This record gives sequence, structure tokens and C-alpha cells, in this order.
Amino acid sequence: MARTYRYKDMQLAQLRGFCLAARERNFTVAARQLGLSASTVWEQLRALERMLGCSLLNRKGRSIELTPEGQILLDIVQPHIEAIDSLKRLFDDGRAQLSPHLVIASSQYLLRFHLPAPIREFTSKYPTVQLNIQLPTAQHLVSAVEQRTADIAICAYEPEEPRSEVLLYEPILELPLQLLTSQKHPLARKKTVELADLVEYPVILPAAGAITRRLIDRLLVRHNLAGRLQVIMEAPMFDTTQQYVEMGVGVGLMHIQVPPKTLANIHLRPIQESQVPLVIAMVVRKHGKLPKSVVDFQEIVRKSLDIADVE
Repeated sequence: MARTYRYKDMQLAQLRGFCLAARERNFTVAARQLGLSASTVWEQLRALERMLGCSLLNRKGRSIELTPEGQILLDIVQPHIEAIDSLKRLFDDGRAQLSPHLVIASSQYLLRFHLPAPIREFTSKYPTVQLNIQLPTAQHLVSAVEQRTADIAICAYEPEEPRSEVLLYEPILELPLQLLTSQKHPLARKKTVELADLVEYPVILPAAGAITRRLIDRLLVRHNLAGRLQVIMEAPMFDTTQQYVEMGVGVGLMHIQVPPKTLANIHLRPIQESQVPLVIAMVVRKHGKLPKSVVDFQEIVRKSLDIADVE
């Protein structure tokens, strides 16, 4: 009795499985990524070989290798499989052009002090674009763009740390480390302030894990002050730090650059030993065509966001 084969015609699943197996050199790994069993992937590949009348892959112990015919097929098929697999992303990018909108993810501080002018100009020039502002936690600002819940993030980043391969980072601003005190605090009247002067007073620091906090912690280690400060509070948002500094609960350390008269009840002064600013960047997706609303907003930010504006 003639054997009945499950796969009689060439199918997309077979070609995708072949490309993945050829790349991974392992049926089990390929099957795991496809959500199939190794035997299913093996059966698909054997059906493909029967249709083409040649061997495409040979087993070498636990790994596999391409035959010359397999290499020919891989060179032909792989670009098409990659194009098909990117179809959803390209479709989403194209659909975004149909109903103009812009989702901006940023921090409370940046939205309050550095982004009002660019946002005001953008909404004035493009009144038909629906603007959506998001305030993720510091740890989720970049991932909001990576996961497509935001079009652009304006946020802090560390140039020396690993970055997502699918995102593009454009530095636009540097913020110095400053001391925040109430107007009547003893440190507000001191001619110069060093980090060691903070040991005598309760201190409010940014939330643990935030980039600005990591920079501060490294600075304290460098000056042998790690563990010596009386940290009375960790605040994730600038408004919280401002409120409790004004109340005299503690002095604050944070990277900030605002006009002197902006904070009426706060005395701002730079920390002399700090030479490492907090870098602010625009973060967008690297691959594919960016929506026009994102490109337009980027250009406005580049022109209007200038450190000199707040000196």
C-alpha cells in the first residue's frame, strides 16, 4: 500500500522551519522557537526535500548542516521569509500614518520644565494630531517605545550602558547635579557646598534604580561617602522632592536645570565635585519608517530644547 504523506504541497510553515533550522543548526532549537515538536519540523523538512527531489540538510550528531542544494534554497527563500515576518510591523507603521497621533513617554520633571515649549509649538503647528502623554516609571520609559505603547520617549539614559538593538538614542540635553534646600537652610547660606557637608543633614534622594540615583551612588562611592548620608526619603518624582525640601524635611540631590526664579521657595546650587551630568535623549524605534508626527516632533525638540534657555 502506497504511503500517504501529510505534506503534499510546498507550504510557508515548511520554508520558515527550513530557514530557522538552517540558521540554528538544530531541529530542537528551531522547533522550540516555532512552538512545534522536533518531529513535526523534521517531517516538514523531509516533505520539502521530496517535493524538490534533493537533500537539503544532513545530520551531524546533534547538529545539522546545509547541503549545497540547501544553501541555494536558503539564499532564495530567506529574504522572502524575513519580509513576510516583518509584514505586521510594516502594516502597523503604515496604519499609524492614516490617523495622525503622537504618544510621548517622559518624566514628570522633563514634562514640567523642558518639554512645554516644544509641545506647545507642536500642538500649534499640527492641531489635527492627537497628543497622548504617558508617565511610565523610570525603568519602563524606554521599554514603552520598544513595546510600541509609545512613539517616542524623552528620558535619561547612560551612554556607557547596553542599549536595545531596535531603538535609536539621540542625546539632546545634559543636566547637572544640584543641591536643593529650603531658603532658610544653613547650606543655602554657605558660600560653597561640598558633598561632605551633606553628612550633617537628612537627605532626599531619587528612587533606587533610577539612572540619576545610580550616578549619585557612584559619586558618593568615589568620595568615600557611601552609607554615610542620612537618607530620610527616596522620591520617584521631582514634585515630591520639591514639596518636602520646602517643608524642611531634608535637602535634595538631583540632576536639574531650571531658571533660578522658577522654584520660589527652593535654593538651588551645584555640587562642586560632580562632573558627570545626566544625559537626556530622544528614543525612537530604529527600523521602519517613523510616522510623520514623530519626525515633526523630533525636529521641533532639536530646535527648541536648549540648555542655554534655562541658564
